[in-house]
Amino acid sequence: MTDLREDILARLVVVAGGITGIKTVKRNDLDLPETALPAIVILDGDETADDNDPIGRPPKAPRIITMTPEFYVVLADKSATVGTQINLYRARVINAVANDSQLIGLTKDNEGGRYDGAASGLARGRTMTGEIGLSFSFRYVLRPGSV
Repeated sequence: MTDLREDILARLVVVAGGITGIKTVKRNDLDLPETALPAIVILDGDETADDNDPIGRPPKAPRIITMTPEFYVVLADKSATVGTQINLYRARVINAVANDSQLIGLTKDNEGGRYDGAASGLARGRTMTGEIGLSFSFRYVLRPGSV
């Protein structure tokens, strides 16, 4: 048996690589020269266990885990069209994650990933560069002792 968290993260890299217009895909590495843009960096993010488990449950009992990776999209565009371009890539990422059957198959009850929102560099007091972080959550079943 493999680690489903790692399987999901590895699949996100593959999914990101298939998004039209993306030149570079990295994982947890924000070192991006301008020649590598547009790029997506998959950030592993955090995970939490379901709070509904009873205190006395056996340590090897399955647990429902929610992981929250991010897609960090970076564009070279700093012009007046940067907002339009960011929104285009946002839509492409959401659609790619929502429609990937292998990714869906890795999640609890084939739920797939849930888009949780985004934070961009395009707001008052922020830089006007083409960047946006898209947050997703994925639930999977952790089976301690099976990896």
